[in-house]
Order: sequence, then structure tokens, then C-alpha cells
Amino acid sequence: MSAPPGAAAGSGVRAPLRIAIVGPKGIPALHGGIERHAEEIARRLAARGHRVDVFNRPYHPFREPVYAGVRVRRRPSLPTKHLDAASHTALCVLESIVSRRYDLLHLHGIGPGILAGAAQAFLPTVFTFHAQDWRQEKWGALARWSLRRGESVAVRRSTAVIVVSKVLERYVQERYARPATYIPNGATLSPYPGRDALGCWDLEPERYVLFVGRLIRDRGIGDLLDAWRGLESPLRLVIVGDVQHDRRHIEELRARADARVVFTGYQSGEALQQLYANAYLCVHPSEVEGLPIAVLEAMSHGRAVLVSDIAENREAVGEAGAHFPVRDVGGLRAALAGLLGDPARVQELGIRARERVRREYDWDSITDATERVYAAAVAPGVRRVSVAP
Repeated sequence: MSAPPGAAAGSGVRAPLRIAIVGPKGIPALHGGIERHAEEIARRLAARGHRVDVFNRPYHPFREPVYAGVRVRRRPSLPTKHLDAASHTALCVLESIVSRRYDLLHLHGIGPGILAGAAQAFLPTVFTFHAQDWRQEKWGALARWSLRRGESVAVRRSTAVIVVSKVLERYVQERYARPATYIPNGATLSPYPGRDALGCWDLEPERYVLFVGRLIRDRGIGDLLDAWRGLESPLRLVIVGDVQHDRRHIEELRARADARVVFTGYQSGEALQQLYANAYLCVHPSEVEGLPIAVLEAMSHGRAVLVSDIAENREAVGEAGAHFPVRDVGGLRAALAGLLGDPARVQELGIRARERVRREYDWDSITDATERVYAAAVAPGVRRVSVAP
């Protein structure tokens, strides 16, 4: 067979593959880094001639059988906080094995990763390690144990392991003595998307500070609201995102917000791109991350970013962003005040940020690297592989 149309030179893929992607809530991505990562590589792989199936959760609003050349398979789940991902993944992995439709299974996330061992016995299984989700505050003891177990099984038993950050690459090597392939998250450099959507929230370009992400407890949003309340600024603070569970936390956040704060709920598509592109500054005060796509997307629009100083955030921004000590409300307030009072520095950081995304976080290059991992994983006789990106 000939190589997939448009495949990158040196990708190592000599024939189109039949690929099952399991773990994301669904595509097109509405929220969440895993969903964005899966969508971006899936549609590029499909454009290169591979047959790609993504398994969507039943509540995902997209109802068509195909999206951007990717076949979408809706499968049920038990829609509770603890059983949603597990039930959906188990059914999809079983289907992938029994149907014999696929050359390769790609699992995303440590929750779904617990099934890597069972899958790998029947077909090559690639696991992408996005984040140490067991560190998130929302999980109880049993859920944390299950997630850690999923991490261990996925890393030890998958045919190939991909990590989205250098931090995770070191962690896998040190904890499991297994090399992993570093393939980061990415972002797309796009032209200016306009500003008409801002009218929905009575916003003006360059007159607001933006946070984008799930409104869960370890994203530092409470600290951000407390820091903002102590600032004297005419700008507004825009909080983009929501959460499926833990509605009480949302109510607590709203109670801590002053009149300058706007909660938009989940946003996607053109509206989200316009919110990014017109912000004065983007801020990401998270306590736990993998490699934050929200930060990369802000940078892709030439926005300056202010992040907490956890290793994953600092890796994402490099020298193209500002940071403050994590969980330090006073430090966050001081950093915000400094950037609000220094438009020239904000502009310079935005220029650096866009260039960093162009150089380090290009989705086409990320797809090239993923293809190389696939090619090694499906090679005859291969049981475990590690591939240079």
C-alpha cells in the first residue's frame, strides 16, 4: 500500500491504519485539554488517509456520524462522577477488541488507561499520559487509588507511552523506569477572529482579564477572585468555563466575585477564540496540570499569560510568560497589578508567546510524531516501544 496522503516524510507510516481513540468525552472538543488534543490529531490523521474512529460519550451534543473526516461512534456510559469514564471506556475497549476493526487502540488519560493491559493482549495499544489526575482535590480516597492504579497499568502495559510534558517524561522514567515519548499539547496560530461575540457580555477589547478552564477546586479560581477583589482596576475579570458536577463550588465562586467579574459558562468555537484574542491578559492560577492547552491557546493569539509557578505551567510558557507563587493570593495580586500597569511588557510577552507556540507547539508536527509512535507500535513482533519525537 502507498503511504497515507499528506503523511509527513519520515513518519514511518507505510500504509493507512485503522485507529480507535478512546478516553475523551467526545469531539468536536467543547472543553477540556484531552478532548482538544484528541480532536486535533484525529482530524489530521484522517486527512492523511488513516481511518480514525473516536468514541463519544452519550451526552456529547454532536450527533452526526462523521466530523472532519473522523468517524464518531456514540456509546453509552453510566453518567455519574465516578462511573462515567470507567463504564464508557470498558464498553469501547471491548468493542475495539471484539470487532477486529482496528490495527491500533489509542487510550487517553489515566482513568481509561486501567484497561491498557487487557487491550494490549489483543491489539497494539498506545497510551497518552495527560496529567496525574489523582492529584485533583475532587477525588476521594477510593477514586484516587483507582486513578493511580490506572496510571500504573497504562504505563507498564501499553505498547507505547506518550507524555504531554517534560515533567511527566521525567516522572515516568523515575517512577516506572520506562522511557516515554514526549509529544506535547499544541495550539493553532489563527488570524484575528473579530470581536462581535464580546457584545454578549458587554465586553470591550483589551478591557478584561481572562481565565479559561474547568471550574474545579484545584484551578485556583477562588484565589484569583480574592486577588482581583483587592485590586483597583476598571478592567473586568472574565471566567470562562463550568463543571459537570460539584455545583456547590460554582455557587461559592459566584459568592466571592465582585461586580466586575463575568461568568460566561462553557464557550467554544468562534466565541471562545474571540474571548482569547481580545483579552488584555490571560491568567491561569492552577495547582495541578498536565500541559495546559488553555494557556497554549491564549499564547497562540498573542496574549500575555500569567501563570502559577507549578512546573507544568512554567514549562508551557518558558520565557514568554509571567508567573507567581502558587496558592499565594498576595503574590497573584501583586503580579496582576504589575502587568495591569505595564502595557508595554504585556505586549512584548504576547509577541513572545505567539512565537513560542509557532516554534514548540505546532499540531502538524505533533501529528507527525504521533504517527511515528503508531508505526513503531504496529510493527510485527513489537511489544513495547519508545520513539524519539
